[in-house]
Amino acid sequence: MNYLNKKYTSLASLLLIILITTSCSRLYFGPNNPAKFSTSQPNELGPIVSVWEDGMRTTGQRNEFEWWYFDGKLEDGSILVAYFWKVHFIADQYFIGFNYRDPQGNDFFKMKYFKKKNVKFSPDSCDVVFGENHFKGNLESYSIKINPDDFDGIGFDLKLSSKLKPYRPQDGIIKAGDDYFAWLAAVPNGSIDGDLIVNGQKTSITGSGYHDHNWGNTPLQHLFDNWVWFRGEIEDKTVVAAVLYMTDKRGGYDVPILYVADSDSVHINRFGESGLYSKKSARIEGLYNKKNEPLFNALDMITENGYKVNIKGKSVLDNSALFKRMGMPLPLRLAMNAAKIDPFYTRFDSDMTLKIKDEEPLKGFGVFEIMDLK
Repeated sequence: MNYLNKKYTSLASLLLIILITTSCSRLYFGPNNPAKFSTSQPNELGPIVSVWEDGMRTTGQRNEFEWWYFDGKLEDGSILVAYFWKVHFIADQYFIGFNYRDPQGNDFFKMKYFKKKNVKFSPDSCDVVFGENHFKGNLESYSIKINPDDFDGIGFDLKLSSKLKPYRPQDGIIKAGDDYFAWLAAVPNGSIDGDLIVNGQKTSITGSGYHDHNWGNTPLQHLFDNWVWFRGEIEDKTVVAAVLYMTDKRGGYDVPILYVADSDSVHINRFGESGLYSKKSARIEGLYNKKNEPLFNALDMITENGYKVNIKGKSVLDNSALFKRMGMPLPLRLAMNAAKIDPFYTRFDSDMTLKIKDEEPLKGFGVFEIMDLK
């Protein structure tokens, strides 16, 4: 009888684990037969980006999300990253993520949540306020402030001035049925001027920066397995490159994006597989769980008219288990791990080579990002 009790208890435990992991997987990855990604994507707005496009694009409906992102590399080698998020999944949530890496390589990161009554948005322009923090601008110039009182004595107050026109591939919207994800590079490259505050000490800062804006109406993992993204500089040119890897349920497409521009002209503006080809290589070892799907930190892109871009990740700037960073309770994280769901976000300091047709290759640098959603 004792043996049978143990046997049935073990069996019940096994069934409970299977139930939990199956439920986690079903909830996380969404329905089994969703609408497929279409090779014809929205293209109605025209090439000129309007100020309202960097304003609030979501209305608070369930499963909508939106964020305004900034990163900057300062003259002393330090790095600033800040993003203002609004999400409407189970509940309405509003938070800022802030990362500062000093010249010695020491990292500070904190997320802070805000109540709905303390946040403000505008549909007419980028006018985002979270308490005493803000992200405001008009595509040409932005004021971005991180209040040190909210982030353990570290913050900044700066102006980001764009050097290039805003960029989006077509309308910037990638759709599968009614589900979509959208992206606008409002400032592909800009100059930074302002103040950095660390423990009450204010220091003047200058450098180069970037701002983009993302929004959508379905959890990202319902559309993508993962994506890679890169922003870099090479002499007077700015390079933005990405590949979005759609889930098999959405058609399994790879969606490459490549943009190369300077202050005078756009040299490359390619979206999708028409005349643009990508290849990933250099499998990453030792950063992720052994059961994680293969991820790579080198990307080659070639256009049909003779442009070649090579990107190679070097040192790791950030490598975070997303559930842990988000503060997900440990029991739920363990259940997700049992279901083999362990998304990661990784950023690399990177080298880049750009070859323009028969010209000599140009060498530059940038940041290479991997968003692993599985």
